[in-house]
Amino acid sequence: MITIEDGIVMGTLPRRALNLVYEWLDLHKNELLENWKRIESNQNLQKIEPLK
Repeated sequence: MITIEDGIVMGTLPRRALNLVYEWLDLHKNELLENWKRIESNQNLQKIEPLK
């Protein structure tokens, strides 16, 4: 598990995978937070682009 706001990791991932997750998080943090708000209010999620 990785927290959206501060990127704290609970658990383990290989270094390369973790770096990719952090890169994607940096690019899409606002979208992730918006989707989290949508989840809390039972709304449909917006698609978020994968890392290219």
